[in-house]
Amino acid sequence: MNTQYVGEHLGPGQLGHFFVILFFVAALFSTFSYFRATQSTLQNNLTNPWIRLARTGFVIHAMAIVGIFGTLYYIIANHLFEYNYAWEHSSRALPMKYLLSCFWEGQQGSFMLWAFWHSILGLIVMFTSKQLESRVMTIISMVQVILATMLLGFYFGDHIKIGSTPFLLLRDAMQNAPVFQQANYMSFIKDGNGLNPLLQNYWMVIHPPVLFLGFASTLIPFSYTIAALWKGEYQTWIRDTRIWSLFSGAALGTGIMMGGAWAYESLTFGGYWAWDPVENASLVPWIIGVAAFHTLIIFKATKRALPTTLLLYVLTYFFVWYSTFLTRTGVLGNTSVHAFTGEGKSLYWHLIVVMGIVLLLSFGFLIARWKKLPRIQVEEGTNSREFWMFIGSIVLLLSALQISISTSIPVWSPLAKWISGKEIAPPVDPIHHYNSIQVWVAIIIGLLSAAVLYLKFKTSDTKLFWKRIAVLSSIALVVSITIGVLEKINVIQYAILLFVSVFAILSNLYYAFSIQKKIKKMGAAISHLGLALTLLGVLLSSFKKEVISFNTLGVTMDFGKKTAAENVKESRENVLLFRNTPVVMGDYLVSYEGDSISSSDPRTFFKVHYERRDSATGQLKETFTLYPDAFVNPKGQEGLIANPSSRHYLHKDIFTFVTQVLDPTKKTDTAAYKSYTLKKGDSVFLANGFVVFSDFEDAVYAQENGNISVKAKLNVFDLKGKAGEMKPVYSIENNREQFFKEDTLKSMGLYARFVKILPDQNAVEIQIKQTNPKDDYIVLKALLFPFINVVWLGIIVMVAGFILSMINRITQKDKQPQGIR
Repeated sequence: MNTQYVGEHLGPGQLGHFFVILFFVAALFSTFSYFRATQSTLQNNLTNPWIRLARTGFVIHAMAIVGIFGTLYYIIANHLFEYNYAWEHSSRALPMKYLLSCFWEGQQGSFMLWAFWHSILGLIVMFTSKQLESRVMTIISMVQVILATMLLGFYFGDHIKIGSTPFLLLRDAMQNAPVFQQANYMSFIKDGNGLNPLLQNYWMVIHPPVLFLGFASTLIPFSYTIAALWKGEYQTWIRDTRIWSLFSGAALGTGIMMGGAWAYESLTFGGYWAWDPVENASLVPWIIGVAAFHTLIIFKATKRALPTTLLLYVLTYFFVWYSTFLTRTGVLGNTSVHAFTGEGKSLYWHLIVVMGIVLLLSFGFLIARWKKLPRIQVEEGTNSREFWMFIGSIVLLLSALQISISTSIPVWSPLAKWISGKEIAPPVDPIHHYNSIQVWVAIIIGLLSAAVLYLKFKTSDTKLFWKRIAVLSSIALVVSITIGVLEKINVIQYAILLFVSVFAILSNLYYAFSIQKKIKKMGAAISHLGLALTLLGVLLSSFKKEVISFNTLGVTMDFGKKTAAENVKESRENVLLFRNTPVVMGDYLVSYEGDSISSSDPRTFFKVHYERRDSATGQLKETFTLYPDAFVNPKGQEGLIANPSSRHYLHKDIFTFVTQVLDPTKKTDTAAYKSYTLKKGDSVFLANGFVVFSDFEDAVYAQENGNISVKAKLNVFDLKGKAGEMKPVYSIENNREQFFKEDTLKSMGLYARFVKILPDQNAVEIQIKQTNPKDDYIVLKALLFPFINVVWLGIIVMVAGFILSMINRITQKDKQPQGIR
């Protein structure tokens, strides 16, 4: 018997299912039509009927994706928890600004976002790719078909599932739960599971869309690459591929930077990059894409490196899908703090099939055309720009492969164990593992980015080249030695990296403003300058990162580390702060002044006050307050998810976060009220200050009923001066009933009651209580990041260089050499 469920809203889900099917069918139709157009002899896109049909299908599929987005947003915004996606990723308490984050927390939403960007970029390509439209759009439409399958949620038999629909009902997702046997189950579903606390950050509203725009944009150069291989035409694809490669580099680079900014502001590993597998997964395609762009420049200028260029573009796009496989199938669940687990396991074979299709398509064309690819047999000279650009591209490829192989250890280690009998574990210290290799990559790439622009394609004036390099390197040596001495950089590889970074900064500045001169042509120099600034910022902020929260109490705390030694080390770097009890941290005197919560925000904010005084005179030089926050016992589970708070300077950041707090459910108040008889001007001394009874205030007397109300004005002083006022209220009603209303000064943990007027003594009775500092505490970690703004500046400058180059390529009329096929 079919149960008639009460209170469900089935219409939005049915509409969403319709849009998903329309998305799939229209994309499939567009793919077929574009493929047929490639076989047509009609050269004019406007008269080719297959092109018209394909465009119609692509536009319809794009509209369907917008429909899916709108429908799912309606479900989430209206808290329709009968849908599994809304229940699993949102809640009623979630602020409106984070509703969009619910889209990309789940698998289906992020695939939807990916498909949305493909559709937008595809529409642009549709009207700009000219004679390559049919071939390029066949690939783009085909990939959209693949992404549509991720949302279908179709079953073939009992074991084969194609995709997962975002419009699945909660009762279908949890069929065996007893509550769903009742027709009125919706009366029991009062709220959703809620958004992951780590994603409740403004960076996570904008970071995923930009990152997925970067991922989506890699499809366009890949599609142009396949279009070139399709008919063996290797000249017409260059201009558009260069433009889209620059766009992809800028978009994906910006997305990665935003991820670093989110990690810096929301995670507590103390930095912006930790070589986490998910971070690595986004970095690898970007690195290979940059390498591909540089070999494409070589091919355009010299007709060399075409096979390498084609291969690099294929690998760039393949690693986008491989990165998706790593982060969504659960294979990294034990090694990454923010990879998908659980539901991602159903995608394992689906993504393997997709990667197989990409490889089969790509290498099928490559192998078929390999022998006929145009090559120049004469070796290039070592004094040419193309030689060193090619070397740099190969170094970037090797760098990406090293990162990918190390990141993929959980994937291939079972095979290694089966072959050798030995299990290979991921590196215990990933930061040291990657840094020890990638620092040398940074040195090589930094040197090449500094020097290669001074070389010319095919042949160069060697004497002039070495003259310029000698002058610039001499200045860089003096500057880097000065910085190294001041910052005490005494590790050989980092000292070399310091010199290379300074050398690259000076070289690219000189090249841009003394040789290039025209701003529109400065793109390469500016992007290389940004890279150099980034390397310098990473070096200074990481090498000189300093913990200032040294534990001087000798207390060892439990941080849940695997070994006692790790707990001891962590304890040394965390300070126990009792409320209103100042502790010295570096140059600062730091106090925990209490916490606060809001009914509209699930976080608890901790008020941490810093002040710095002159060591000789004691004069106050600086004071500020930070508000690190945390989700305490999120979703009813014991634990702490902390978000840092930082004090920003031009030359440094003070990075502060809470590592332990007193469980709110276990807080106690061991203090008791004490009574004091006070006349005007009398004082009560406290542990860290005193209270002065100043006067009466706001006295009110109603003669008809004998009601009296009056406030006692209490001025409160701490060791630094006046800390505030308290105004407890005493009242009499109907000439006999006495009432009082206490007042508080939370910064000092102080409570006061006005309990009696003593007219015969011309005095009052005041009760005062000050909380015991040990009744409330936090454990805090604070780090000093020097010159971290150089990192952000470098990435911004590098992305600006990409954009400037892209604009220059768009506005530049390309001179097309003839006869290259």
